[in-house]
Amino acid sequence: MSNTVCQKPNVLWIGVDSIRYDALACNGNTVCQTPNLDRLAARGVSFDRAYCPVSICSPARTSMMTGKHAFTHGIITNCDMYHNPVSELPDPDMLLHTRIQKLGYRCGWIGKWHLETKKGPADYGFEGMNVLKNANFHQSPEFQAYLAENDLSYDITEPVYFDVDQKALLAGVWNGPVESTPAHYLTNRAIEQMEAFAGSDAPFFLTCQFWGPHQPYVPSIEYAGYHDRNAIEPWINFEDDWAGKPASVRRTHEDFYRALPKDWESVLEGSPAGWRGVVGSYYDYIRMYDAEIGRMLDRLEALGLDKNTVIVFTSDHGDMTGSHGGMNDKGYMYEEAHRVPLIIAHAGSSPAASRSDELVYNMDIFPTLLDMLGIGDDSLDGRSLLPNLRGEKLAQSREEIFLEFHGIRFLYSQRAVVTRDGWKYIFTPGDQDEVYNLNEDPGELVNLLGIAEHADKIEELRDRMMRCAIATDDPLERGISKFFGHWRPPGERSEPSMF
Repeated sequence: MSNTVCQKPNVLWIGVDSIRYDALACNGNTVCQTPNLDRLAARGVSFDRAYCPVSICSPARTSMMTGKHAFTHGIITNCDMYHNPVSELPDPDMLLHTRIQKLGYRCGWIGKWHLETKKGPADYGFEGMNVLKNANFHQSPEFQAYLAENDLSYDITEPVYFDVDQKALLAGVWNGPVESTPAHYLTNRAIEQMEAFAGSDAPFFLTCQFWGPHQPYVPSIEYAGYHDRNAIEPWINFEDDWAGKPASVRRTHEDFYRALPKDWESVLEGSPAGWRGVVGSYYDYIRMYDAEIGRMLDRLEALGLDKNTVIVFTSDHGDMTGSHGGMNDKGYMYEEAHRVPLIIAHAGSSPAASRSDELVYNMDIFPTLLDMLGIGDDSLDGRSLLPNLRGEKLAQSREEIFLEFHGIRFLYSQRAVVTRDGWKYIFTPGDQDEVYNLNEDPGELVNLLGIAEHADKIEELRDRMMRCAIATDDPLERGISKFFGHWRPPGERSEPSMF
């Protein structure tokens, strides 16, 4: 029996790094062109309120692979950063792919890992390309050998830097053909692995995790300038003056990212564009990745595997890309960093071109896949979205989701709740809390904390945050409650007396 008639569904999980929800045409962007992701959305379910539980690579990716919050699985910031208390998975058995391996699945991994520093996918039974080094992948021996074998080369032109010493590249042009890019190379490897799996009797789980379009935004020559810069309007919160926001927001922008463009149209010394040009490069880069994803989808169809393959697309986290007064990168509690695209398509079961407004996480992906195979686990923070894929409502919709952050360059605890009715509370114990009505203020510009007419709503949001912390065994639970004036927090548990 070949894979084409295998009863258990195959899984193709396409992952990207740093695509914000509103960057895709199928999610309403009128400038950025994503025809291949649009056709995937036309085949399945798009989740309009999908979030990453933490907006930084290692913890977000580990949450997707374990279905657990970062404060549970232990990787709370990037595994290769000096201040991360844990650089290796404390409990590798939490990796959920092991459960489908026991059902006979062959598991393949291509591309970015970034869950830990010493071990990689091969150590956990994955076939395919297992590169441990995540940063500067273009310098890896494997990629350099690929370039030499195919007589390919490139250089970076039109650079835009975000540091005064011009060491950190923000955007530019990959002055070489698309075949010379890591994106094309990884797609080739994913297709090779797909073809190998196609000849097997076993069902497969294959993921291709791209390093981009994480900055620097460096589209190849075919895509550089692809989008009309004049059509790119400033973000709705580009003029944010950070009033009512934590002091760290201003300091990070003004001190750490001090060389970033200061306005939408600015031309800096050595930099050809302001944020309009940078966002244009970001869109061009996304278009390049969209084309590579299209190659993967085409090959899946040519092999006759598309009828029995669950296709998943998401990003580990979002990207600020100049939002909120020119903020860069991720790691903030704002929508641009936490809200991500999520598309799941399965021919014959998921309704075509369907959209869901459920509050979901990208760490719901594995619980959904396990549910398809009859494997349930109530201990996970992630939940199955299988009813949505069948055109049904979830049996228990989330009334809020709980977000966390622990710092990128320094330890910095924050939490947030986003509610089904469109409100958001950001808890920053060392600084200013924030409250936003996303229905009226989607750009999160006006902090409503301390406004008398919203006092009852604010107390409700605080209560919901305390209950989320208790329900998830957040180690910050008691600190949250005490900051809110509750030394005996709501719920079943309470702190014992000090005397």
